[in-house]
Amino acid sequence: MTTAKETWKSLERRLCKALGGHRTPLSGSNSQHNTSADCIETDYPEYYFEIRLRQNFLHHTMFRNDVEAPAKKEGKIPVLITHKKNAKTGALVILRMEDFLELLKK
Repeated sequence: MTTAKETWKSLERRLCKALGGHRTPLSGSNSQHNTSADCIETDYPEYYFEIRLRQNFLHHTMFRNDVEAPAKKEGKIPVLITHKKNAKTGALVILRMEDFLELLKK
């Protein structure tokens, strides 16, 4: 099932605003902003923010089922770290946007 263009654009606008910037107009490198990132002029220029909207993501299910509830029970911030088998680098850190924003403030 496809997502309406305005739906994902609205999400990009909202999340880029939360990061102190705004959505890159047009599409990627066509934007004339010297980046193909989804957010520009954020409070965190050292980060490249790419935003994806899908019906389902496996890591969302893993986060919700395996991390959130136990972390909440212990009064801790939930963080999921995934790593591809036999890869030397590239572990990914997954946390809620709200927690990420709090971390950036520190």
